[in-house]
Amino acid sequence: MTIELLFLRLVHVLGGVLWVGSVLFMSLFLAPALAATGPSGGQIFAALQKRGLPTILLVASLLTIASGMRLMWITSGGLASAYFATATGRTLVSAAAAAVTALLIGVLVGRPTAARAAKLGGAVASAPPEQRDALARELATLRRRSGRAGAAASTLLVLAAAGMAIARYVT
Repeated sequence: MTIELLFLRLVHVLGGVLWVGSVLFMSLFLAPALAATGPSGGQIFAALQKRGLPTILLVASLLTIASGMRLMWITSGGLASAYFATATGRTLVSAAAAAVTALLIGVLVGRPTAARAAKLGGAVASAPPEQRDALARELATLRRRSGRAGAAASTLLVLAAAGMAIARYVT
C-alpha cells in the first residue's frame, strides 16, 4: 500500500501542479498577451494546439482527478461517511468538487471556445477585407467567452489546490 500511496501522491501533486500552473499562466498572462497582439494571436494559439497543449492538460487533469479519487478512497477507508463528517474530509470533498467543476468548465466551454478562436484567428489574416471585420468581432466574442471560462476555472483550481494543501490541518 505504501508504494501505491507514494505513486498516487506523486501523480496527484505533479499532475495538479502542471494543470493548475498551466491554467493560471494561460489565464493571467498568455491569453491577455495573445489578445493584445490582435489576429496574429490566434496563430500562436493554433501552434500551441498543434504541439498538443490541450491534450496534455486534459490528460494531466484526468490523472490528477483519478489519482485523487483513489487517494480519497484509501484515506477515507472506502468512502466511510464518518471520514466525511470531519473537517478534513469536508475540505477535501469541497476541493475535489472545485477541481471537477474546473475540469467541466474547461472541457465543455474553454476548450471548444479556444479551439474555435484559434481556427478563426488564423482565418482572419487571410480573409477577404470585406469579411475581416465580422470575423474579428466573432473572434473578440470568443476570446471574451474563453477568458471568462479561464477565469472561472483558474479560481476554482486555486481553491482546489488551497483546499488540498490545508485539508489535513483544518480542525
